[in-house]
Amino acid sequence: MSTYVSAALRRQVVERAGDRCEYCRFPQRVTFLAFEMEHIIAEKHGGTTTLDNLALACPYCNRAKGTDLGSIDPETNRLTPFFNPRTQTWQDHFTLSGAAIIPQTPEGRVTVLILQFNHPNRIQERAGLLAIGQYS
Repeated sequence: MSTYVSAALRRQVVERAGDRCEYCRFPQRVTFLAFEMEHIIAEKHGGTTTLDNLALACPYCNRAKGTDLGSIDPETNRLTPFFNPRTQTWQDHFTLSGAAIIPQTPEGRVTVLILQFNHPNRIQERAGLLAIGQYS
């Protein structure tokens, strides 16, 4: 069970995230699904419920990530941590090609793979948002 996240801390996380998922960048304002406070390092791995360890995550990214910290990079076969929105910059690890999110680094590759950024349904949603200027 996760530690309680106060309303004040939630507001700080949402504001810092620009009201979008810090992993796939999906905007919260265009969905009916509530975004979640995601522990970058899960509590079971010693992560704390603090601003420095919380990210705003859409339900798809949060459920796919779970308590994992990383995965095996398909190119190097090495255990690689996921992209960390607190210590890394999104543009350094990912680019957009149409509506697909293309990984640029080992961290990007494992994040795209495990969080399923390019599942056909997610690409379709992203394409629709790009067409109307609601995704960046």
